[in-house]
Order: sequence, then C-alpha cells, then structure tokens
Amino acid sequence: LETPYSRFPNTDRSTIELERQSVVNIIAQRQQQLDTIQHELSGLETVMDSVENLHQAVLEKKEKITQSMNLHKGLLSAHWRFPTEILSQIFNHCLPDYIYLLSPSSLPVQAPILLTRVCRRWREVAVGTPRLW
Repeated sequence: LETPYSRFPNTDRSTIELERQSVVNIIAQRQQQLDTIQHELSGLETVMDSVENLHQAVLEKKEKITQSMNLHKGLLSAHWRFPTEILSQIFNHCLPDYIYLLSPSSLPVQAPILLTRVCRRWREVAVGTPRLW
C-alpha cells in the first residue's frame, strides 16, 4: 500500500497542496479497498456461522446415533435374555440377611429398592416379585 507520500510522512505542505487531488484519490481508493475488505469479512462471518450451525447439527446427530447404538447394544446384554423367573430367583438372593431396626431414612439403599433403580426391566421384575416385599 505504498504511495509517493507514505515514504515521506513529513513532506513539505506546499508540495502536498499542489498534489491535493492525488491525495484525495488515494484516500478514496483506500476507502473503497476498506469497504471491499469489510464486505468480504462479513461474508466470511456468515459462512463461519453456517459452518458452526452445521457442525452443531452433526454433533447432535452423532449423539443420537450413539445413544441408539448403546440402547441396542444393551438389548443384547445377558440381563435382557434371562427369563423373568431366573431374575426373580437372583433378586431373592440379593435380599439382606438381617432386618434393620433403624429408621428407613438412615439406611443405605439395598435390595429390593436398589434393584428397581438399575433399569426398566429389573424394576418390572422386582416389583412383580412378591417375595421381595
């Protein structure tokens, strides 16, 4: 962005007065260049916003796919394949051997309540097993 005047910042004012129109033209040219750059920056910011929105949408899609995959992997796990009767028997063996005489709020969470918090199927089996209660 060199001009004949940029090399001599302390040029004699009389010289500049003679070439005033030239300086005005340089200023107008620089303003036009600045306007062009600002327009380009605005366009880039719009593109960057679009890319950010697209990135966010793809991340959300990835999360949904991962959740679905984990759900379906869970369906293959052994506790889903056990018959209800087997789970009920296992749950019976989880019961504490002694009865607490303390208040229920001071007790640690144990079977059968704990079993109802593992997953939906375990809750259904535990609630449907009268011997646990």
